[in-house]
Amino acid sequence: MRQAEWAQRYGETARWRRDYGAGGVPVQVVAASPELVQACDLINDLGRGESQFVLVQAPAGGGKSTLIAAALAAFTELGLPYEQIQPGHSPGPVMERLSRGSLDAIVVVDDCDRLSASTLRKLVASRRNCRGLFLTATRVGSDTSSVLDGEHDHYLRVPHLERRPDDLLLVAATLWSQLSMPPLADACDESATEALLQGTYGKGAWSLAAVLTSLAELLEASGDLDGGRLHRKITSSDVTPHLFRLIREQMPQPAVAPTDAVLVVEGETDEIYLRRAAELALEEQGWRLLDGLQVESPAGRTGGASAVVDRLLELRRDGVTGIGLFDRDPPGSVAWDIAHRHDLKRYQLPARFDPLDRGDQSAIVEIEDLLPVELLDRYYQEHPDASCEERHWRLGRWRIVPLGKDKGELAEWVCSVATYDDLERYVYLLVEVRHLLDLPYSPAMRDKRWLARLQQRPTEASEPAIAPAALPAASTAGPSAP
Repeated sequence: MRQAEWAQRYGETARWRRDYGAGGVPVQVVAASPELVQACDLINDLGRGESQFVLVQAPAGGGKSTLIAAALAAFTELGLPYEQIQPGHSPGPVMERLSRGSLDAIVVVDDCDRLSASTLRKLVASRRNCRGLFLTATRVGSDTSSVLDGEHDHYLRVPHLERRPDDLLLVAATLWSQLSMPPLADACDESATEALLQGTYGKGAWSLAAVLTSLAELLEASGDLDGGRLHRKITSSDVTPHLFRLIREQMPQPAVAPTDAVLVVEGETDEIYLRRAAELALEEQGWRLLDGLQVESPAGRTGGASAVVDRLLELRRDGVTGIGLFDRDPPGSVAWDIAHRHDLKRYQLPARFDPLDRGDQSAIVEIEDLLPVELLDRYYQEHPDASCEERHWRLGRWRIVPLGKDKGELAEWVCSVATYDDLERYVYLLVEVRHLLDLPYSPAMRDKRWLARLQQRPTEASEPAIAPAALPAASTAGPSAP
């Protein structure tokens, strides 16, 4: 969107602004992108008494709380009964009535991913026992998204603000108007408009508001903005310094902590999964799995198992404790044997994580096999241009093997949507490594039943867990031999 189009669009509020609630101050939603338009339409459907079950996934600052406020304002104005579950408060009474199938109300939950996993599963499973459902979340696990497949189920994924340029500029103009300023679209020249569109807003609208506030303060300090009157056009040179400052503030500060040992993995994607799993374990369990433990891949995604052995030998020569993590496949097993002959610390992916459950001797387990197969299937549904290398079916379970060229993009996507439950197997790996290295760990991490639970043995072998038609077009290897 160019500056002139932005200015014209901002004046046509009926095309993009939705107002909810007539009493007091109405809730305003900027809905220029298809995702936000659909979310608002579903609020209207619920308001008309239609049974709809809606889950909106959006990043921080992506509009989740605004949509919840809009829904509540709409339901209140129309006199519709609703129940709001607040994460951190007991949902017991609502869940009990849902279990009896007697809840004549719309259930509303903001940040439903902050509910316990079991409560969220029960809520989604019981959704048809209430009048409707309107949920928001930052992250959604495959165990939740895969259930929402009915005619009246809606799972909306709202991209980051910088990927919704129309929303971005209209949100910016709305925020600017709240500062009692002249219209931002009229105040900016073409270069400033382009600069705003090129920004990176880690916290969505909150980050955008911080940029605009600091911009206004600097313009007032320079005298270019006086009493709400702007004496010149805003240019990219005005906007860019605030965007750079925002980027610096969003960058994680490097932690200065002693490293007791190094975990060497076969590729860059292994490192990505383990680091994200450690972050989720800290949020969910309070476990600091990377304290004293550094994770590294020897040579990016092309490193491979043999490069792990070479790196372990280097670390030993330097007097640094290292441990290698190897895939359970032919190259990984060969490298594991070499590491054993050199008396190097090593750990191989557990045979129990083989999706096809082929037993200890025949198991094949690569790092992507630790992901729920439903999550892999969802990736291919959302990325139709990607295709898997192969797929196998055995005893009621699928195994999907991604193409090497897609593994980096897959890892980044997984880390943006996965929950703790999705990455719990990677958490298990880190706990096992800490145990082997005698690094501190909580006794709760050594539950002997953990591995058996994570194995997820198939209970039925008569029907595929995922219909073959739902899988991406790719070469198949048929049923894998036991």
